[in-house]
Amino acid sequence: MKDFANQTDRFSTQRMAQVALVAVSFLATVLVSMVVPVASASASTTNSFVVSGALSGTLKIGPVTSCSGSTTNAQLSSFSTTLSSKKIKNWSITISLTKPGAAAKKFNSSTATFVLQSGLNGWGATKGTMTLGNSSGKVNLTLGAHEGSASGIVHIKGSWKCAG
Repeated sequence: MKDFANQTDRFSTQRMAQVALVAVSFLATVLVSMVVPVASASASTTNSFVVSGALSGTLKIGPVTSCSGSTTNAQLSSFSTTLSSKKIKNWSITISLTKPGAAAKKFNSSTATFVLQSGLNGWGATKGTMTLGNSSGKVNLTLGAHEGSASGIVHIKGSWKCAG
């Protein structure tokens, strides 16, 4: 009879270990499924501008970002993030085209302007590609023209679509 009692205790311990293993596996699966969508959403380049070169970081359009535009101009400001500069914090982007589609294939400074600016400091586009739609657009530009105390070459790539 003693042996039977010991076997029952061993069976209970094994069963509890199996239940605990299943519970831990289930919990891990739930946690991973909650984290994965957040990670993949942050990798998106829509509504953000990746900046590299003399400045670096990502400017993201957030809930308080001012975003307006048409097929010939756009204005974006009050981004939810900032760039690497310690002195300059408030960034804006101003885009202007002489006619719709003027910069779609190859950026030309006689038909288009793109300025990344903070206060009196600005970097203007010198080459690359840019498309502008009604309250949306896409850029892949090199910024080499300077205003104020801006210096260095900056690359900017991204796309946006204004809400509303």
